[in-house]
Amino acid sequence: MTEETDSLPPPVIIPRGKHSISRKLIDSDALKVLYRLRRFGFVSYLVGGGVRDILLGKRPKDFDIATNARPSEIRKIFRNSRTIGRRFRLVQVFFRGGKIVEVATFRRQSEFDHRDIDDDDDDGDDTTRAQNSFGTPAEDAFRRDITINGLFYNVDDFTIVDYVGGLEDLKNGIVRSIGAPRVRFHEDPVRMIRVVRHAARTGFSIDPESYQAVLDMQGEITSCPQARVRDEFLRDLGSGSACPAMELMMKTGIIYSLYPEYQECLGDGECPEAAEYRGYMLRLMEVLDRAMTGPNPPGRATMLATFLLPMFGSLVDSTPHPPGIRLSTFLNRLGMDRLKPLLMRWSFFKRDSEIVRQILSAQPQLRRAVSRGSLPGTLTRKMYFDPALILYQIEAATRGESVPPLLHQTRPNLPWPLAASHQRRRRSRPRHHNS
Repeated sequence: MTEETDSLPPPVIIPRGKHSISRKLIDSDALKVLYRLRRFGFVSYLVGGGVRDILLGKRPKDFDIATNARPSEIRKIFRNSRTIGRRFRLVQVFFRGGKIVEVATFRRQSEFDHRDIDDDDDDGDDTTRAQNSFGTPAEDAFRRDITINGLFYNVDDFTIVDYVGGLEDLKNGIVRSIGAPRVRFHEDPVRMIRVVRHAARTGFSIDPESYQAVLDMQGEITSCPQARVRDEFLRDLGSGSACPAMELMMKTGIIYSLYPEYQECLGDGECPEAAEYRGYMLRLMEVLDRAMTGPNPPGRATMLATFLLPMFGSLVDSTPHPPGIRLSTFLNRLGMDRLKPLLMRWSFFKRDSEIVRQILSAQPQLRRAVSRGSLPGTLTRKMYFDPALILYQIEAATRGESVPPLLHQTRPNLPWPLAASHQRRRRSRPRHHNS
């Protein structure tokens, strides 16, 4: 054992009679992987979100496994597998129906803490990788992000192995960083987004030290690779808990570090219009959550357009429409000038970025068409027309209104993701008034 491992505290072992995890609640294919690793003489634990969700009475989306077997050894045991990852390799084991169980070797640090990792180490040499990354179960637990994600389930004796105090925090409803928050957030600022996400998903409170560190350090998120931030943000929007996540992002300032353009629209705490826009944003996110958890969830571009709708509405309201310029031309230019740079900043896919801009530009045109009682054929033939209708319905549901018959008749077979709410709101969305 290393000196670092020797300094780590021993785990708390919770016997079967004192926790609620049962093998009946674990995916049968994940159990096959756990037992097979055991039969070959390796330690194997169910880890992370799968353990957390079962203890919370939820159905896990994924069942991840950690083991002391090296990637090459895992591949020999499971022929129906492949190795993925550059710095930290893990093995995906495939089952019928496209199901994948991911198996990772115990690590001693996060894959995004690069202090001891050679970027050019991509030769698949497990011995070299062991010097850089492989660790013990204790080290693996302490390199994770928050305590409630650091719990292990041992299928060998049906115990929970808790190195980090996760079970106590789970019982008390607390999201807490593992280790000193300022150190961990500096190592990987994306951890701040994850702290907010898990607080939003669980309804837990963030412990004061971690919360203060987020307040003080949220600006460091911009130093992370753009694609990682993009993926984490999209995960929040599509999680079904975007509303509480957005509320926490506004309170902590994370959203203004990611999208400074929203500072003027949402960030002025003393401005009544900013407060109205914040309320409008949260209502949109609430409706988006309903749509994402329904039978026909919107696509990625529509999801992102929903988030950007308050900003685009603010731009349209505050930017004079030049005389002699068609509305569609004016909206397209506005989207190109103001939205395209924003989407490029976080490496959103080019195709998604273009569709997002078009979906948003179509909204004022749709409202005008509905008021006139007819839709221009040039608009209905556009490839973005259907997702634009979905966004129109999301905003209508935010106002407590149904989709106008004109739009339903135009696309009667469109899988509308929402049922109309019967609650009506007095104001559809905030409006700027040009002086």
